[in-house]
Amino acid sequence: MKKIINLLRIALFTNKVRLSQTENEKFLAQQALARILADTKGLAMKIGQLYADTEGENTFNQLTKGVEPLPLRQMLPVLNEQLGFSSKKVFTKIDEAVAAASLGQVHFAELKTGEKVALKIRYPNITLAIETELRLAGLLPEIGPAKQWGFDVKSYKSNLRKNMLRELDYLSEANRQNEFSKRVQVDGLYTPLIYVDLCREGVLVQSRALGVMIDQIMNWPECDKKIVGKILLTTLFKSLFIAGEVHGDPHAGNVLYDYDQTGCPKVSLLDYGCTIPVAEHRRMALLKLIIACRLKLAINPLDCFVALGFDADKLSHISGSLPLLCQSLFEPFLLEHPCNLANWELEKNISHLLGEKRWWFRSAGPADLLLLMRAFQGLVQQLRFLQVSLDWWEVLQQAVGENNIKQAMGYKIPVVKVKTPELSACFSEQATQLKVEVFENGKKCVSVSLPAETVLELEQIMPNDVTELLRDNDEIDLDTIVSNIKQFGLNPQTLFELSNNEKNYKVWLE
Repeated sequence: MKKIINLLRIALFTNKVRLSQTENEKFLAQQALARILADTKGLAMKIGQLYADTEGENTFNQLTKGVEPLPLRQMLPVLNEQLGFSSKKVFTKIDEAVAAASLGQVHFAELKTGEKVALKIRYPNITLAIETELRLAGLLPEIGPAKQWGFDVKSYKSNLRKNMLRELDYLSEANRQNEFSKRVQVDGLYTPLIYVDLCREGVLVQSRALGVMIDQIMNWPECDKKIVGKILLTTLFKSLFIAGEVHGDPHAGNVLYDYDQTGCPKVSLLDYGCTIPVAEHRRMALLKLIIACRLKLAINPLDCFVALGFDADKLSHISGSLPLLCQSLFEPFLLEHPCNLANWELEKNISHLLGEKRWWFRSAGPADLLLLMRAFQGLVQQLRFLQVSLDWWEVLQQAVGENNIKQAMGYKIPVVKVKTPELSACFSEQATQLKVEVFENGKKCVSVSLPAETVLELEQIMPNDVTELLRDNDEIDLDTIVSNIKQFGLNPQTLFELSNNEKNYKVWLE
């Protein structure tokens, strides 16, 4: 009954946040919601961590930095029961908790051997609490966009359950942390050493990682913050495309920053309870998709998305838009210069391109892709917070290596048959330039080349004299032109030709 009441309170204040009329109302509702999520811990606190935004201070950030821990005296019986003997046999000292999270809390401790360690202890009765919350979550109805656009809510609930139960098993986490440490080797990355003999299902013992959170390194030199950013980016690329196991809980509380003994920046990645396995065929499909988008290869993005697990029938509704969509999704990889993420307006660009049809893309994605997207979003938020610009394509090539790039390019992806094949388009078939030419009295007086995707802002970039001519022309409708491009893609074509007594105008995609 307590869990049901808490979930009802969460639903109430979530609705208040959504319906707030003023910023002050919204802030007060968020504060109340954050307090409830923190008090409830477990699944509810995990939800709160998803709200957290490392780009700026908000009421949910505290959930990523920890909440009020339980006193050590309440945790010692749990520790002794898990170990199977008194903790005094192996520990000379255990401090009060330094951090408390959704499933357990961390204490600094010292072994009898003199080694300083971090001791993570699972909360008493948290397993039963999570089971209860998962059963209640399973009763939630399908409403809103989830129902309208046909999200596979059952799969989302199943993946949530599988992941939460996996996170409860600290022995499994210890094994995955050891594997990650072996397979993801990055200069400047530190993964704490696991003390396997002392780990149990509800206890994890690891070497102590020191450092500060990301908001405390903003006064570091720009070159050091750039090194930190490259470590984070390289870690994601290597774990995703080489190791096939990605750290899936990248919020601010799980990353510490410091300098090593030589004075070089060091990043410590903590908490491997949530890691995401990525099968080879999926990571090869994703890598091939990024390469094909950058190099304009004769590859249909629809085939790559389906190989990643997307629903082909749903994607067929927007298949003509997929090349343009990929340009927005992978923009940091496409630039010929370091990417300033402050200029990357992903959500705005996708909404502008697809409008309500963006839900076709979101609902087409497999449920298990959500955690991978969360890992990617967490990285982007940290890089934005650091305010560093990096060459994503260069870092990707260095991280995965030439052989893996070649392997991805040669990887055979099945061709998908869809209901509307006329909408499908390869990257190589897309125009790369928007061309504008103006002739005055038979002589060329203007010749301009712009990136092809600029056509989506066609009305805004037209000179005033052209705009006036278009108003008087019933045969040319810029809105219709742009709408067709969004639906069918950037196919090379003449968009329109205009003339008056002195000037001739031609605009086309090439």
